[in-house]
Amino acid sequence: MTNSDARKVAIIGCGFVGSACAFALMESGLFSEIVLLDANTDRAEGEALDISHGLPFSKPMQIYAGTYDDISDASIVIITAGTGQKEGESRLDLVHRNVGIYKSIIPQIAGRNFKGILLIVSNPVDILTYTALKLSGLPSNRVFGSGTVLDTARLKYLLGEQLGVDSRSVHAFILGEHGDSEIAAFSSANVSGIPLKQFCADNCGNICHADKMKEIAEDVKNSAYEIIKKKNATYYGIA
Repeated sequence: MTNSDARKVAIIGCGFVGSACAFALMESGLFSEIVLLDANTDRAEGEALDISHGLPFSKPMQIYAGTYDDISDASIVIITAGTGQKEGESRLDLVHRNVGIYKSIIPQIAGRNFKGILLIVSNPVDILTYTALKLSGLPSNRVFGSGTVLDTARLKYLLGEQLGVDSRSVHAFILGEHGDSEIAAFSSANVSGIPLKQFCADNCGNICHADKMKEIAEDVKNSAYEIIKKKNATYYGIA
């Protein structure tokens, strides 16, 4: 494999989210090289070995534990490092702990002449994306957060369940912050191009009334709290 063929991603943080992301990317075949970094080097090495054992059922790639020196030629660096949200905590409760962690991570990236894209996944993701932008000195078109993509997926799923349709045919968005202030944009929601209200009226007996939409929006907003209550963390959806 030549350098021009290499598609390299680095994941910083090998907790539940980071390892789930690594596994999803291994299965996707999007990259030819995945490097894992974690403050606990044994954890990174263990995850790399474990995930590598699935390669005979996937596509050829290298998966290994590395250091910050391995990220300079990565196309994307995904940061999932940080303390996780505990039951009873909001995402904003994590600000001070995770900003502190970012102050140790981002300068390491900035000092490696990194030329790729920085993708922030740690919570609170919007604040940490801004933190990463300021600490890294990278231009804004190279620092992204996962934003409300997970909330949007949850909304599409719940609407699909409510309507009895494939959630891939549901087009709807959560706007704003990934957190308790997020907004469901029902006015633009549609099912394969058919406005949500019209689809409901034609196919569901108009079950998509205002109270039901409010209930779905609240269920989306509270999804993480419900999952954390049941299994202590969320990670598959974002991965």
